Amino acid sequence: MQKWLLFILLLSLFLFPYPANAQGGTKLDAVNIELWSEYDKPSMLVIFQFTVSQDTPLPVEIDLRFPKEGNLVAIAVEENGELFNKSISSQVETGDWQRIKILAESYAPHRVEYYQPLTMDGDQRQFKYRWFGDYYVKTFNISVLVPGDSTNLVTSPVLETTNPSLDGSPITGTVTKNDLKMMNSFQFEMEYQRTSTELIKTGQATAQVRPSSPVDENTSGRVSIANLPWIIGAFGLALIGIALFSYWRSTQSQTNESQPRRRRRQKPEEADDGQAYCHECGTRASAGDKFCRTCGSRLRVE
Repeated sequence: MQKWLLFILLLSLFLFPYPANAQGGTKLDAVNIELWSEYDKPSMLVIFQFTVSQDTPLPVEIDLRFPKEGNLVAIAVEENGELFNKSISSQVETGDWQRIKILAESYAPHRVEYYQPLTMDGDQRQFKYRWFGDYYVKTFNISVLVPGDSTNLVTSPVLETTNPSLDGSPITGTVTKNDLKMMNSFQFEMEYQRTSTELIKTGQATAQVRPSSPVDENTSGRVSIANLPWIIGAFGLALIGIALFSYWRSTQSQTNESQPRRRRRQKPEEADDGQAYCHECGTRASAGDKFCRTCGSRLRVE
């Protein structure tokens, strides 16, 4: 009986091999969550930054999830202190959540930004963030930023460090967890009151994300502004040429339609029956006619 159980176990390992880069073997050295409330939109800007542990072989796909109503705006990787665009492997909706996969090819920090609605009830603002514990995280940090005129700020867990606003500047605070085990979820809740709706930074971009390669005149799809006047001039000349050609065609058509169609005149010498014909319109004359019955011209009768 034991031999059969061992045989079935070995057979299942061959038929259903465990992936080399399963989430159980993937570790994150750090996860930093920044929650910027009413920053440049009347919602919560969530900045999620993670760093893959050097104990994890690369490349590796990192599977992240955020609420379905969240609006993903940027994915980037940090290189030499600057952020560069990063693509995602896939994006799907599962229930109330969106899942994205990011292929990490280096141990540099990766960054995801999205907007999530705030729960508003009059002057009361509420927000919840949830970490599902999909990976082991050595250092898990959450920092918040709320407008300086906010009051009664309450968080769970309680912020470990808080900088209250003394001059109208935003209120900030942090909470840190170490050695957050896999499958150990973590939820952060915050609420505060505010009578104003003024944003912290109106109309300013938050992520200084740059393209993955330098942009210059040789970049595909880019047009140098120095050549722009020539391009506009050539386009204008082409439009003028098309307009002139269309006008010429229309005048030619009108001229042809206005010209009367005249019957071909038949010369008297072309007659083969000895009868007289009008030298103007070619109409055959009857015997004794001195004038054309059609056009009235005098017949040349010999």
